[in-house]
Amino acid sequence: MIEEHVFKDIKQQLKEYKYYSLEYTEHKSICDYDVICNTKQIILLLGYNQEAELYEFHWASNNASILLEEIKKSNKKGLITFIPTEWIDEFKNNDFHMYAVWNDYFNNDISKSFECIDSMELLKSHDCKEASEVTLSCRNQSRGFSGQSETWMKQWIEDSESNAASIGSKDSAVIVHREHNHISGVVCVTIYGHESEKGAVLWVREIAVRPEYQRRGIAKKLLNQALSYGKYYGAKRAFLMADECNEGAIKLYESMGFVANKNEAENDMILEN
Repeated sequence: MIEEHVFKDIKQQLKEYKYYSLEYTEHKSICDYDVICNTKQIILLLGYNQEAELYEFHWASNNASILLEEIKKSNKKGLITFIPTEWIDEFKNNDFHMYAVWNDYFNNDISKSFECIDSMELLKSHDCKEASEVTLSCRNQSRGFSGQSETWMKQWIEDSESNAASIGSKDSAVIVHREHNHISGVVCVTIYGHESEKGAVLWVREIAVRPEYQRRGIAKKLLNQALSYGKYYGAKRAFLMADECNEGAIKLYESMGFVANKNEAENDMILEN
């Protein structure tokens, strides 16, 4: 367990490190983790990531070898995120392999979005289980996509999900698509950056369509609705992340004005049994 004051101390220590995975992490999301190591050379935490259903290391270090040595000492295996590109080969030489490579995609002008927001169905609390099942049906269709739990869905639409809350987001929602009165697709959205001179940003958290309904244009419709939702709530731009191997999704995003920023890719690696 990590007490809140310990977490705050760790956050303060990050300024001593060039590389770390904890910048966007909130105490709520890792309060059940354990501190494996905290020295002048390394910070290493370990816990169970409920979203990914994997054990996960959080870390801060200026040296790949030191980080790998402490992971070996822990005798644990799991996911490790935000690996610097120049460290990847050394991690591969120590039995890690790529879990996902996330690139940021931005659409810097969503003013042309035209869907009528009144025609959209927004997820209600009593349907969170079904919406969760839609995302879980797509688990592992692309690297790093794990789906979301019913609890996560409820937190998202209540504006209490930790990652969204940490960036001051507002107006979080899940837009749903139905076929035969059942939810067949969802897109999770929220708005952040309200004080930015460039304008607020729509965050498209994820899009999921049940496998049996894919290739019917549902994802494109949901993304169009997401952009219109963002425009309605004052967003000027839109942001999402995609794994570089998810070619089908990337083709859709690019066709709708999203452009990749590959200079700041998030490299996630995993050590498995």
